[in-house]
Amino acid sequence: MTFVWQSPVEYVLSIVMFAVIPSLCGAADGHISVQVVNQKGDVTPIRAWVEVNGRQLFQPTLPDTATPYARDRSFSCDGHFTMTLPAGRAVVHVERGKEFVPLDIDVEIVSGETLEKQIRIDRWIDMPREGWYSADLHVHLGHDDPRILKQLALADDVHLIPSFTYWLRGRGETWEMQWPGDEFNQPLLIDDHHIITRNNIEIERIDGNAAPGAAIGATFLFNLNQPVTAMRYGEHFPTDAELCRVARRHSPRAVFDSDKPSWAESVIGVALGMLDTIQVCHNHYHRTTTLPGGWGMIGPLASGETNAAAGDGLFHRTNSLYYRFLNCGFRLGVSGGSAIGVMSLPTGYNRVYAHVEGKVTADKLWAAISDGRTFATSGPMLTLTANNETVGGTIDLRSNQSQVVSIRTTVRAIERLESLQIIHDGRIVASQELLQKAPDPIMDSELTFTLTPKRSGWIAARALFRAPDGLLRQAHTSPIYVSIDEKPAASGDDARYMLRWVDRLAAIAKSHPDHFPDTETQQATLAIYAEASARYEQIIEQAKIEPRQQ
Repeated sequence: MTFVWQSPVEYVLSIVMFAVIPSLCGAADGHISVQVVNQKGDVTPIRAWVEVNGRQLFQPTLPDTATPYARDRSFSCDGHFTMTLPAGRAVVHVERGKEFVPLDIDVEIVSGETLEKQIRIDRWIDMPREGWYSADLHVHLGHDDPRILKQLALADDVHLIPSFTYWLRGRGETWEMQWPGDEFNQPLLIDDHHIITRNNIEIERIDGNAAPGAAIGATFLFNLNQPVTAMRYGEHFPTDAELCRVARRHSPRAVFDSDKPSWAESVIGVALGMLDTIQVCHNHYHRTTTLPGGWGMIGPLASGETNAAAGDGLFHRTNSLYYRFLNCGFRLGVSGGSAIGVMSLPTGYNRVYAHVEGKVTADKLWAAISDGRTFATSGPMLTLTANNETVGGTIDLRSNQSQVVSIRTTVRAIERLESLQIIHDGRIVASQELLQKAPDPIMDSELTFTLTPKRSGWIAARALFRAPDGLLRQAHTSPIYVSIDEKPAASGDDARYMLRWVDRLAAIAKSHPDHFPDTETQQATLAIYAEASARYEQIIEQAKIEPRQQ
């Protein structure tokens, strides 16, 4: 029996399911045996479930290597499965990540008989053929079982799965100084473009009841030579930025990612150069619903802001904070993750694609992610070019020469999209409505725009669509940066916003000495905050030299 982590509530539900389903599937039982093949006729790993009378069944009888995931009510398998079902109509759902067309197959189950069914699942796009490889930067399921990780990588077609070996929450667990074994430093190669790594850590210190800004948040540390640890630690110290500094010293090729831009200490990690990427397609975006904000996320800090999911509040908050960081001059790529093992999502529902030249390796993928040669997505495939540059690149211009920038973005999707947009310095400068352009079965569109920038900044693209609950989802590129006269991008307004953010963190730390074991750790935290404040003050001074032109 494959072990799958479940909460106590899910455990009880699973026991009930095992008790109830046999009673529903009694003398009138039938069986279905499914084999899934690709376009070449080869058996291919997939994710599946079977719907019967509105119930989503996800516990196959065979094989015992299938991995049920109760939170998503689905299972992954190596390409074949058998289930016992009530006689009558059933719908077999089969999917394989973002690049294959998901299928819903109607079948009729006959009492006492086994229906043998072969299903072919086809690609609608081949991103590796174009040099793009996906990663889910938030994976908890199977961290101690390479077989499960390999199955997830293939069944959900995620090219890089960096599983978290340690999950540090400052609540009494031991912060290990070494990996469980030397093999944890080496990638596990599944085939020529699916890879697993285990030299990764999540530091997550959140609290469902915390006031805004009163919990640190969640930071991911990838590609480490050794774990990051601290002799003294808790739910409020050390800062994530300080822990990333420690990690950078022993792991210079590590990649640091923020689970969300709205976590309280994201503002610190960005200011001190301790974040490479930020998740804009994060684990609060589920298949059919959006999980609300909270848990100590910062804000609101300006009129009209909200952390809640209602009215797309969390979506706009996520993007606007990311844009504010970019406007301050920080170079941050986008990323994506799903938190399978914790959230009700399959591997790679939210993911990041990175562009790699030649044969793909773990090192190349981490370098591309760190450099921002990426786009994040919950569905569509997105490209962006400007002049001769693509995402992660820089367009160098001179104020005494032509400053025209020709921008082109393309989107391909099997979802119905709402719009395709070009973003410049946080503002939508071009938009194409796509609601009337239905996929058949694929939709593709292109948007171009000519820009004459007045100062250094950035360009990005995004494609918007709606989930079944009516709330926004997206694909979003990392920026192409625009440098004029080699001057940094600097927005005084956005830097002042960040100062208010840091001031709120400092006020919480000063007014809650109970968050720290002693004055020394409290003062060390405040010193890190002061260092971040100084960086934002510097940006404000830079912005005064050349005021931003609207």
